[in-house]
Amino acid sequence: MEVSCLTYLEYRAWRTIYTPLCALMLPYVAVLLITISIPADFGFVRFNYESIYVWILGLPLFAIPSFGFATLMRHYQLPVISTIQDEENGFSKVLLVIGIILVGVLLVKLYATLSHGFYLFGTEDFAEEFSGHGIWAHLRGMIIPILILALYYVRKSDFLLWGLIGLMLVIQFSYMVKGAIIITVVSALMMKLYTGKIHLNLTLVLSVIAGAVLVFYLIYMVIPLLGNDGEANMNLVEFIARHFVHYFTSGTLGWSYDLDQGIPDRNDFSYIVAPFVNIWNAINGYEMISPVNPFYWNTGITYTNVRTFFGTLCIYTNPLSFATYTLVASSFIYFWKMLATMTRNIYIYTILFYYCGLMAMGWFEFYMFHLSAIEVPLIALFYAWIAGKGKEVSHG
Repeated sequence: MEVSCLTYLEYRAWRTIYTPLCALMLPYVAVLLITISIPADFGFVRFNYESIYVWILGLPLFAIPSFGFATLMRHYQLPVISTIQDEENGFSKVLLVIGIILVGVLLVKLYATLSHGFYLFGTEDFAEEFSGHGIWAHLRGMIIPILILALYYVRKSDFLLWGLIGLMLVIQFSYMVKGAIIITVVSALMMKLYTGKIHLNLTLVLSVIAGAVLVFYLIYMVIPLLGNDGEANMNLVEFIARHFVHYFTSGTLGWSYDLDQGIPDRNDFSYIVAPFVNIWNAINGYEMISPVNPFYWNTGITYTNVRTFFGTLCIYTNPLSFATYTLVASSFIYFWKMLATMTRNIYIYTILFYYCGLMAMGWFEFYMFHLSAIEVPLIALFYAWIAGKGKEVSHG
């Protein structure tokens, strides 16, 4: 099978755009254009164009492994796009049962947290008490692969599945972390685009933008409305609109301003591989490390501690470890792409596009240093095993 140069760059067909490199690059470019087009009188700090250099270096590095994997795909005559095995069977009944159980348990926990009344709904303290640590955090993580698959398979008439999706989104919304919702939904949308279930058009783009705005407003209006007797006004709407713009520029402006200040938050490489370090620390009884950046910069509207994917990587690495980590991480993600193409397994595709979802949030933050980056794929593999066993029993 002949593979052109365009194939190496992931552009042979429009559906292949939604793979790791472009998932990382395209959202960043869009947000960057928004950032540099903001009027000076809007109140943001000056943008430092030198902050783009780390992306100009990082993106080609991230692309290098794709050339190697494209060569392997050409050598073994693997299709660039493959269909998913057993797709006609739809959403797994085993996962449906697991999802209902998980949702039921987490809703009980949510009700208990609300009933105690110690924390105001929508605050970080409430989110932490609800499912921010311990078994509850892991249970919340367990619904992520199910939600991705449910969003992938759902049809207009699947009322039960729509109900489960709605309840899972309620749980993620109650945790009050926008990324937890956005990454999951974007992962499912990219998988549907890649396999041709939906098509890229203006309606889809506008729907995604409207959905993102809605999620943002829902999350940021909770606390003000509770403290304002449920009354909304134009000042509140304008306040949230400015925060919406801040959210989409907080990574690019945060890294830009950090560079202006000489990167005072430099730290060691252990924070980049925090999931593995913390697993080791937990086994040996050592203190856990938090990868969350403690340095907050005021970008003009409010404070931010996020620095984009490559900006964060630059803070915690030297040039050698920056290049090494980028190449290894890219190779790891492209391995899942090749494995998905070879196996045509829906759960491997779920893992691949979950990582694409993490990459797609690279304009905001580096998500690979969170435990979910290794926990969610492992949970997806566990579900693959469980679903396989369930299929054996049904056929038996």
